[in-house]
Amino acid sequence: MAATSGAKITATEPPKIVWNEGKHRFETEDHEAFIDYKLRNNGKVMDLVHTYVPSSKRGLGLASLLCVAAFEHASSHSLSVIPSCSYVSDTFLPKNPTWKPLVHSEDLKSSI
Repeated sequence: MAATSGAKITATEPPKIVWNEGKHRFETEDHEAFIDYKLRNNGKVMDLVHTYVPSSKRGLGLASLLCVAAFEHASSHSLSVIPSCSYVSDTFLPKNPTWKPLVHSEDLKSSI
């Protein structure tokens, strides 16, 4: 008989990602993996600046889950996103193009 504890991650249970508003990040419940952001343009733009997953947890899809949490938050709070983190811009967005409409563009202001 297999027993599970609340702290263990199983193949069917993705880890829970939580919003840590005070630290400006989304993180796993154990605080080991996270994506940091900075709010810009009077809080209307979320700049995703850094994604970190410890080597012991790489390959589990945590970085992608962190990005999804950040983009879902941005969407539900009517924020646009600047993908400053290279993981977000070079890996996550090309594999998840449905999030591209949330990407912030300065083009409208710069063309005035």
